Amino acid sequence: MEPGKITNFKELSEFHTVKEFNESNKHFLEVHGENFTKGELIAFNQLTRYSVKVIGVCNARIGTLVSACHEKGGISRSTVERMLRKARKCSVLSIHHTIRNKGGYAHNIFVFHRFDRPLPQQLTGRQSPQIPCSSMKKPDIPAPETKNIETKNIKELKTKTIRKQPAFSSTTLDYSYLPDYIPMDFISAVKPFFTTAAEICSLWQKARIAYKKLQMERPLETLVPDIIQAFKITVYQYKLRKIKSTFSQYFYGVLYGILTVERRRERVAEVHTYDWLNAD
Repeated sequence: MEPGKITNFKELSEFHTVKEFNESNKHFLEVHGENFTKGELIAFNQLTRYSVKVIGVCNARIGTLVSACHEKGGISRSTVERMLRKARKCSVLSIHHTIRNKGGYAHNIFVFHRFDRPLPQQLTGRQSPQIPCSSMKKPDIPAPETKNIETKNIKELKTKTIRKQPAFSSTTLDYSYLPDYIPMDFISAVKPFFTTAAEICSLWQKARIAYKKLQMERPLETLVPDIIQAFKITVYQYKLRKIKSTFSQYFYGVLYGILTVERRRERVAEVHTYDWLNAD
């Protein structure tokens, strides 16, 4: 991925409004805020303020974040770096490195991800009532016949529903159940590492998202070698334990960078194409 203005990375945004972005971060801090120190929370909030022009995306340098926090008591560079590591571990933030044309790393791209607050645990049943003492025992009152009929119908409906459920789930299906639109070359490259259809389909969906965002001219099928190359790079980095986010997020970032170069080549080819038939 090449360095540039923040508007060049608007495709990485996962939010439509600032309110939506703030709500996601609020839910994240409600769940994981206790894992951050006071200084790390200051750095986190400052990073969110720099991520408004392109909602959820920031290209500020760490030194800039440190300087901006000076008025709020001041924090060190190591505090900011600890905050970034914790946020990446919680999967609310990913970091993409940009590389200069002449080589070497430039500024980073910080991308916030949506955070869904976990649902509270649902009660699965109720405790049986305690047997009252003999002095408190009430006479048995027969339930109305209509209520017994409704209870019987509900039990029959539950039984039928359970019987209709399949004996398998999407997580148990292997690659042979994949749809036809996923190229076999991609499946062959991925299946030694991911065996279920759901996992392979999810990775291919990441490739389709990157392809659509870049509005490539070439058909997606012609870019399969580039997609496989991005997958191999991700596997290599995973083996070296250099991936701090999830595997699929890292794969998407690598592939997006590769396809960005291909898209730039397409545009250059369009500019230099000369129409000999209509030439004067």
